[in-house]
Amino acid sequence: MRLFEGVLIAVHIFWLFSYLFRFDSKVKISTNLVALIFIIIHFGVEGQRWQMGLTYVLFIFLTVFTLKPFIQRNSKKVKLESENKKKVKKISCILFTLIYSISSFGLVIAMPVFQFPKPTGPFEVGMTSMHLIDESRSESSLSKQEAREIMIQIWYPGEVTDDNQDIQYEAFPYEEWSGTMEFIFSVPRSFFKYLKYTESNSIKDIAVSDQGNKYPILVFSHGFGSTRMQSYSQMEELASHGYFVVSIDHTNDAGYTKFPDGREVMNRADAYSYSFNIEDEKDVKTRSKDVSFVVDQLTKINKQDPQGLFTGKMDIDRIGIFGHSYGGSTAAQVLLDDSRFSSGINIDGPLHEPVASSELEKPFMFILDDDYLYITDEEIKYTNVTPEEFHEYHNKITELADFHYEEGIKDDTYRLTFIAGDHYTFTDFPYLSPLLSRGIDVDQFHQVMNQYILAFFNQYVKGEKTDPILLKEKKADEFYYFETNIKN
Repeated sequence: MRLFEGVLIAVHIFWLFSYLFRFDSKVKISTNLVALIFIIIHFGVEGQRWQMGLTYVLFIFLTVFTLKPFIQRNSKKVKLESENKKKVKKISCILFTLIYSISSFGLVIAMPVFQFPKPTGPFEVGMTSMHLIDESRSESSLSKQEAREIMIQIWYPGEVTDDNQDIQYEAFPYEEWSGTMEFIFSVPRSFFKYLKYTESNSIKDIAVSDQGNKYPILVFSHGFGSTRMQSYSQMEELASHGYFVVSIDHTNDAGYTKFPDGREVMNRADAYSYSFNIEDEKDVKTRSKDVSFVVDQLTKINKQDPQGLFTGKMDIDRIGIFGHSYGGSTAAQVLLDDSRFSSGINIDGPLHEPVASSELEKPFMFILDDDYLYITDEEIKYTNVTPEEFHEYHNKITELADFHYEEGIKDDTYRLTFIAGDHYTFTDFPYLSPLLSRGIDVDQFHQVMNQYILAFFNQYVKGEKTDPILLKEKKADEFYYFETNIKN
């Protein structure tokens, strides 16, 4: 809840009490003026949003009631009301005040204009987006074949070179989130338009920091029906520690993609149509090709960036891959397909073929929820499988994760398991509402996850000395435990 939202609601509650306890008209007028001042400040500084709709409507009604005696001062006095009528009006006013107080505070608290935690690394975070076109691949669009188009977002170690430069942090990408929420929950995207008031910790197109000659690259792949912006705070955190972090929108598989010319692409599938079949590798192979294509383009940009921003700043010889859910499946596939990647992390995703039957020979980390992609029988009703088929699938992916952690992967393997949260706690989506965080401290959850991700990539991408946390097995702590399987 933002400051002036809370103050404005509190003023209106007092205003209602002024009618309930028959305060002097001067008090009501004064309260009316105070409410007007704060509503102007709120509109100008914070911006209006639908969660405050009750307060906006109440302001109009109470203003009318407050001014009504002065408008009607020359009219005849209305006859006195009976005691019963007074009691009914008083009870009604009390109930309305309670309902308004609970619902108004409830709405702004349940759907806040949230702020991401500040990155903890030594660098400012720069950010830019790029539109890439892969002419070598085509895809159907209505009646014609078109080249595959991809949007990527790049976060990087930045530096403010002008001491007098007024730092303007980028607005939150509410369009990508709104479109994704529309796909997942079938809720009109206008419902989430208030997210435009959220501020990021990223500064658009600032210079790459000169503290290092060049910086390694981490590529991120989002989950099915999600967006490249799904883990925004994580991208900022990793970039602040000296990485180029490149997040890819897998067009058509993403929930929503918007191109620079205004074109929008929505995922045409049902949000619950995810394939519960480890042999169904078609989409994960497409994603793997997306990733390799993006690295091809980054290599060209590193040689000669048309914008003059990244030339010579990316260390193309040091690249890692990570992803969430189906993006975690993609990370494993990329390690199998592309030798340029040194290591990878799967965040709560299943292993698909051909990875499932292969022996990966690169360092790998599993970051999983304790229930590992388990869904209830009630949730299964919305999918395209029966409970029996899902349980068979769940047993298989669990066995595969255990097998690859223990012996299937021939290089060092790690497993970080959270016994709190769920599949989406690994993303930034729980920031939308405390109802989605399920009482978990999302900041703390992400802090632990990012600590292990950084330790892993610092060793296997940057080549730094092993962080002690990767050597020490940590059994069930407050909400997670960590296992280490050093093989080399």
